[in-house]
Amino acid sequence: MVKALQSLKVTIKELLAVDPISGKTLGQVNKKAIRGLEESMEQVEEKMQEFIAKDGALKGKYDLLTSVKGVGKVLAVSLLVYTQGFTVMDDGRKLACYCGVAPFEYRSGTGVMGKTGVSKFAIKQLKHILHMAAMNSVRYNEEMKAYFDRKVSEGKSKMSVLNAVRNKLLHQIVAVVKRGTPYEIKLDKI
Repeated sequence: MVKALQSLKVTIKELLAVDPISGKTLGQVNKKAIRGLEESMEQVEEKMQEFIAKDGALKGKYDLLTSVKGVGKVLAVSLLVYTQGFTVMDDGRKLACYCGVAPFEYRSGTGVMGKTGVSKFAIKQLKHILHMAAMNSVRYNEEMKAYFDRKVSEGKSKMSVLNAVRNKLLHQIVAVVKRGTPYEIKLDKI
């Protein structure tokens, strides 16, 4: 639904830039479809929240996930779905690999062949959601902001540091779920 809604809105916006009359007409024609998709998305979100609220264990994990600053309801629900409530995957390294944020060396035999990079075999939707959460975390989480600024000032590229933030965020999430206690920020350990 998100992709369909975005597709409609982008098409209208682009057509307005090229041909304002046709763009306006297309906007009027698709007005009901856009409103219907928005209402459907709201209903789906309400149903997801109801489902989480009914299951005590799921609600507890959801609350733990959202206690990590930068983790919102979209990432929390996505991780709960993909990990089946952290019953299938509860290891930070495996989860980072699954999400496509774990760094790998490119090597052949005994020689390193190139730069370190992330695997292309990942759940792209989850990686995108995690990326947005990491960007939010760098903006509003003092701990992640200090880490990001420190690494960038050391000369690391912003994207590689952002990938490290995604990885740290996943490890924090897994630690919170395993420990069973909400996340607490400790700035003196950065």
